[in-house]
Amino acid sequence: MSDTYILGPARIAPGDGTLTHGRIAIERGRIARILSEEGPTDSRPPDGAIIAPGLIDVHTNGADEFLFNRDQGHAVEVASRAYARQGATGFVAGIITAPWESMLHAGSEVSEAAIELVEKGDPIGARCLGIHFEGPFLNPKFRRVHRAEWIVAATKERAQEMIEACRGALVMVTMAPEMEGVDELARFFHDQGIVCSAGHTAARYREGVLAIGLGFRTVTHAFNAMPPLDHRDPSILAAFIQESRTTVQLICDGYHVSPPMVDLLYRTLRERVVLATDNMPPAGSGYRIEGGVVRSEDGTIAGSALLMDQAVRNLMMYADIPFETAVISATRTPAQLLGLERELGTIEPGKRADLSVWSDEYQVLSTIVGGIAVYGAAHLYRPSRARA
Repeated sequence: MSDTYILGPARIAPGDGTLTHGRIAIERGRIARILSEEGPTDSRPPDGAIIAPGLIDVHTNGADEFLFNRDQGHAVEVASRAYARQGATGFVAGIITAPWESMLHAGSEVSEAAIELVEKGDPIGARCLGIHFEGPFLNPKFRRVHRAEWIVAATKERAQEMIEACRGALVMVTMAPEMEGVDELARFFHDQGIVCSAGHTAARYREGVLAIGLGFRTVTHAFNAMPPLDHRDPSILAAFIQESRTTVQLICDGYHVSPPMVDLLYRTLRERVVLATDNMPPAGSGYRIEGGVVRSEDGTIAGSALLMDQAVRNLMMYADIPFETAVISATRTPAQLLGLERELGTIEPGKRADLSVWSDEYQVLSTIVGGIAVYGAAHLYRPSRARA
C-alpha cells in the first residue's frame, strides 16, 4: 500500500474553529499539504463528509469488556480497535486506585503492550498515548468507588515508583491537592512533564489557587467527586475556571453534568473544556449500566458509558455550537493538555496524519492513523498511487 496519497475533496474542520473545503496530501504518515478543493484525488469521501483531526480521550478505564486495571496489557489492543470506531486516534489508559503493587504492575503491562503495538508496524487502531494514574493519592471523603483501604500517603518514593513502572509512559496523575505530601509530588511531577490533575478532592477555592501555583493544570471530571460550585464558598473548580492556564475535563454525557451546566461551563471556558469519557466498561460482577452511567452495587457512579464521538455530538447540542467548534475540545485542547500539540490535534502540514472522517449527520465514517485507515470504508482510503 502506498503511504503517499491525496484525500478529498471534503469539508475540513482543522481544529481551529473554522470550516473550509479542500484536499489533504498525505506523505509517509504525515500531513504534507492542504490543497484546494479542485484537482486530482486518490481517496474521495462521500459527498458532504467532514475531515477532522482524530479525537483524543485523556481519561478512559478500558473498552468493550476490558479494563486496564483488571486486564492490563490485554486491554490495550481491545481499546485501540474500540476507540478507532469512535473516530479517536489516541487515548490515555487510566488505572484507578487498587493495591499499590497491582497498580504498578498494571502500569508496566499497559506500557509494554502499547510499545508492542507500535513495534508491529502499521497501526491497527488508536494509539495509546500514555498512562493516567487516577489515584491513589486521593481524599477518602470524595473517593467514590476508589476503596478507602487502597488510598495511600503521597511520597516522592511512590511517585518515582510510578514513573519507573510505566517506563516513561506516565503522562497524567489525578491527586487531591489538599492531602499531605501532594504539594511536593505536584512540583516533582510538573518538573518531569507529567500532568497533575485535581480530582477526588475536598479542596475549596483557596486550595485550588495554591494547587495551580504548584503545577496542577487540569481538573478530572468537573463537578464530580468534589464539592459543589457554591456561590459563598467556591470549590476548587472555581479556581480552575478562573485561571486561563488550566483546562477542565468534562464528561459530556448529560448525566454526570446536566446539559444546562454543560452549556454554562462551555460559555465560560470555551476551548479550555476537554471532552473525556471516563468510560468504565461494566466488566465483572458488581457493576451495571443504569440511568445512563455505570454504577457499583451500592448505586455509586463508577464511570460513564460515553463514547468520544457521542461526546462531541452532545457538546454540539448542549452548548448549541457547530461541529467545527465542538471538535476542538476533543482534538486540539486534549493534545495541548498532554503536550502533544506539535504532533497532534489539528490538521496542519507536518503533523501526524491522524484523522477522523464524519458524515454530514456527524457519524464517524472512517478513522485514519498515521495515514492508514484503521476503521471504516477502507477501500476509500487505501490508494495505490498518489497523483499530486
